[in-house]
Amino acid sequence: MRLQGKVALVTGAAHRVGKVIALMLAQEGADIVVHYGASADAAQKTAREIEALGRRALLHQADMADWNQAAELGRRALAHFGKVDILINSASSFVPNDYFSTTEADFDKAFDVNVKGPFVLSQVIARAMMDDTGEGVRGNIINIVDEGAFFPWREYVAHGISKAALLALTRAQALNFGPKVRVNAICPGPILKPPDYTEEQWQALRKTNPLRALGTAEQVGEIVLFLLTGPQFINGDCIMLDGGRMWQHQ
Repeated sequence: MRLQGKVALVTGAAHRVGKVIALMLAQEGADIVVHYGASADAAQKTAREIEALGRRALLHQADMADWNQAAELGRRALAHFGKVDILINSASSFVPNDYFSTTEADFDKAFDVNVKGPFVLSQVIARAMMDDTGEGVRGNIINIVDEGAFFPWREYVAHGISKAALLALTRAQALNFGPKVRVNAICPGPILKPPDYTEEQWQALRKTNPLRALGTAEQVGEIVLFLLTGPQFINGDCIMLDGGRMWQHQ
């Protein structure tokens, strides 16, 4: 129970990667703030699974594209548990659009959810972490980016640009939140099939990957735990989880 006594806030914890991370943190002893956007039933299921592990769970709905709602999520988490030791920015907008079909609404949604939300939430949480009078690092923030941060996707233009901005935000946070708070990012490659992918498209990624494999959400969780419990000198970094796929784009 490496995280016994810790409190973690996980955005987008109702399903997919966010849920897996939340459950893995709970298995290690952390109490969890389960954020969700519209998936109330799925979020309640996640909370029940956390409580079945003997941990406390706080459910909170918030539109991460809304500045005030994102800030209120942080304030409520702090008021309820008295602290937040770990913040995982996992909630994401993933809407397909090519360059010329992207509308202002598409562009704004990508940046509001993927950049503004984590920015505002981290403002609230990091301030509390930095106010902690204890010695050493008092908090950890981990942002989930993806391959779009490193190379452009024709079908997800606004999304990719926003994830590149989230990676830049990670580095700015690491610079501004030290020495009390460490901030890092994780960049998963093909780990969960996108909703608009066919099974044939998904398996094609396996065949062309240098490892001839696909990743898993649990592996993302393993990297989260490594960043939280491993070497405490890692800061402002981004760990790739893609089987070497990135080098196919060089």
